[in-house]
Amino acid sequence: MTEVAVVGAGVVGALAAYELRKRGLEVALLDAEKPGAATLASAGMLAPYPEGLSGEVLEAGLFGLEYYPELLRELAGRGLEVEAGFGGTWVVALSEEERAFWAAEEPPPYPVRGARGARRFPGGYVNPRDLRRALLEALKAMGVPLLRAEVEGVGEGRVVWREGLLKARTVLLAVGAWGGRFGLSVRPLKGEALLLFGPAPPGPLFAGEGYLLPREGGVYLGATAREGVADGVDLFGLRWLSDYGHERFPPLEGARFREALWGYRPLGELFVGEVEKGLLAATGHGRNGVLLAPWTAHRVLSLLGVKA
Repeated sequence: MTEVAVVGAGVVGALAAYELRKRGLEVALLDAEKPGAATLASAGMLAPYPEGLSGEVLEAGLFGLEYYPELLRELAGRGLEVEAGFGGTWVVALSEEERAFWAAEEPPPYPVRGARGARRFPGGYVNPRDLRRALLEALKAMGVPLLRAEVEGVGEGRVVWREGLLKARTVLLAVGAWGGRFGLSVRPLKGEALLLFGPAPPGPLFAGEGYLLPREGGVYLGATAREGVADGVDLFGLRWLSDYGHERFPPLEGARFREALWGYRPLGELFVGEVEKGLLAATGHGRNGVLLAPWTAHRVLSLLGVKA
């Protein structure tokens, strides 16, 4: 019997497990390691204003933006470095209407064809793969087991998979786009992105239907958005991304290809709460999972009556 079983070891689940374990709770983490997990493909943008968040979700995003520098200092103290930047995010206006809407009166910080101006907002980015790796290493050092398991059922204090069963006082479902199989109101939205060798902007930069940001000494360029389940990156996605990067950003005209990424965003209304007694769910983070993960973790602490 463990106190909390967290199903899903993406950034949302791993960070919730980390915050719970820091406060002395016995935690077990389970993950199916299914292809298409959002964390391994996502941009990791911390951009609450360019993403158009409002109301309580905007407050949740601003909480995440304030939270990350301290978390990264904690992880660095354990010898776990995470790529990140907090110098701002930019929206580049490509029309006079966009220029007026965003009050985009600054010059863009990166060459963009058709730019009519830019506006800088508070924000930044965190490399999601780095962050997940660091959290899992920290959890291992804190005595939290990571079980490779494709969970088939939860409820009544049990987590069941083909090879075994785990009893827990509370189960947290943080399974991203696979929430529908547990009755949660979420569906997959496929996203594709490219990693390129080339000069990067100083932070996340939005221009038209896409964006780019620094990643591992190069550029993360994204992203497509298509309903349904279709594993991998296809020619449609590759063509859209390559055309967007080539036509919109002069520094990327000769950029060399490094890697294609794809994953499923959990699309639906953001929900972090109790589904039934002893069963919590965190779902519907869309493409803002990294930004909203800190608020989600602290919401879980509150639901369990644990002091933040």
